[in-house]
Amino acid sequence: MRNSICIASLLLVFTSSAWLSGCRPRDLVSTSQEVQIGQQASQEVERQYKLVTDPALNRLVNSIGQMLVKYSDRQDITYTFKILDVSDVNAFSLPGGWIYINKGLIDNTAGNIDELAGVISHEIGHVVARHHADIIGRQIYANILIGTLTQGEITQIASIFANLSLLQYSRQQEYAADRLGIKQMFLSKQYNPQGLINFFGNLLKIEGNPPSQFEQIFRTHPTTKDRIVAAQEYLNGLLSGTIKP
Repeated sequence: MRNSICIASLLLVFTSSAWLSGCRPRDLVSTSQEVQIGQQASQEVERQYKLVTDPALNRLVNSIGQMLVKYSDRQDITYTFKILDVSDVNAFSLPGGWIYINKGLIDNTAGNIDELAGVISHEIGHVVARHHADIIGRQIYANILIGTLTQGEITQIASIFANLSLLQYSRQQEYAADRLGIKQMFLSKQYNPQGLINFFGNLLKIEGNPPSQFEQIFRTHPTTKDRIVAAQEYLNGLLSGTIKP
């Protein structure tokens, strides 16, 4: 229904010069379109970067991810977790539930499962909040696609996500993913949500060094210090009961 309303509103733009009212970019994107774009983007990513095939490491990451997904607010898709054989410390997600963790990030957490779970939970948060669908929706607006994506257009948008230098979230989206990540960990009772905040502390040390080209590509987040403050306030609220999960 909302998709139809948004399409009608978009048509109105061209007939009366009225702007979209009450329409979010994500509302132009169906779940099936989101998954299709994510699948194509994941194939492109895996053509560019080598995957880690260590069975034990993959089981670890997948078990953490699938546990956290159980406590997420989005259960209408399948989540896939993979490890890229890249030394830089970072992770990212794609539309429809594909989540990639760099081997360098796993090494950086040095066996601290709570920190690793925090990063994974944050990336799940982006998927749950449909932040990728917002990006796709804005692309639809820009190309005046009127709500229907052809196969060629889906491929074009998928390439945007595969081109990691173009993967940009807003400050508000990053904060939202942090909160969702902490909430999922809190509800699971399997991982300490403080792990995500501790990981941010480790990022501060890394950010003191000149970033590599790969790190520059992935560094789409707001100031780490600001995130630490906001995340700690949210977690404190959950622990005290002043914030309901």
